[in-house]
Amino acid sequence: MTTQFDPDLMTGSPDGNPTPAPMWVWLVVLALGALAGYSGYTALSKHQLYLEAETTRQELAQQRDRLQANVADLKQQLEQANRMKEDVETALKQSRANTDAASAQIGVLQQKTASLEAAVKAAEDRAAQATAAKEGVDREIVGLKSQLADAQKKLKAAQTDLAKSREQVSPTPMPAPAPAP
Repeated sequence: MTTQFDPDLMTGSPDGNPTPAPMWVWLVVLALGALAGYSGYTALSKHQLYLEAETTRQELAQQRDRLQANVADLKQQLEQANRMKEDVETALKQSRANTDAASAQIGVLQQKTASLEAAVKAAEDRAAQATAAKEGVDREIVGLKSQLADAQKKLKAAQTDLAKSREQVSPTPMPAPAPAP
């Protein structure tokens, strides 16, 4: 093949019709067309793969954002759970402290109850002794009352005898002395 210009190519055949292009040109055009078609097909395939990858990337970005939001929510829930756990532990410690204080108070109250029960028992014993002493005093009072009644009877008899003996001694009656209390 020569690189020189061939004027016959431009002029065509002697009858005025242009001459067909050589076979190698047609093969090159055909090869270029096939190459262009293959390149277009691969470009479309690559573009389709790019679109699918972009869609997948967007979906993954959305899922990542959703997962990040879920992680943030879970962290917040974990913090709340930890705060609630600390509150419960604090309340439990307070409850235990209250229980210990209540146990100590119960112990003190039991001691006071025991001492009060002993005081009640002693008071009951003293009351029983006082009751027995009162009964003894009541019996003594009854005895004294009977002795007083006897003494009053004797006094009245003596006064009556005295009044009789005065009447015998003096003709004017004398007033009777007032009875003794």
